[in-house]
Amino acid sequence: MNKTLEAIRRRPGMYLGSHNRHFTCLDGFLGGYQVGFAAAKCGNEEPQNLVPHDFHKFVTEKFGERFPAGGRGFQWFIEQNTSSEREAFDLFFALLEEYDQKQSGK
Repeated sequence: MNKTLEAIRRRPGMYLGSHNRHFTCLDGFLGGYQVGFAAAKCGNEEPQNLVPHDFHKFVTEKFGERFPAGGRGFQWFIEQNTSSEREAFDLFFALLEEYDQKQSGK
């Protein structure tokens, strides 16, 4: 797992404020990070993706759909399969951990 995501997982309030385990806030942070990195162009560095590009495919297939499933990303599947912001937040990290384990087993 990316170091930044691991830090968010351990101390979400430091990154997400008072709604520290809200999936919507996490998703907003991830999007803002990408936009900020692209806008700053950070020298010759490639944009750093906090979430692996093929994580969308992994989550889509995890929930029994065929990627790209109408363009719905991991966010949609997580929100559809949870009943609260906190549950969605926790599911995101559980899926990311499962994804990482699968990648390291290849």
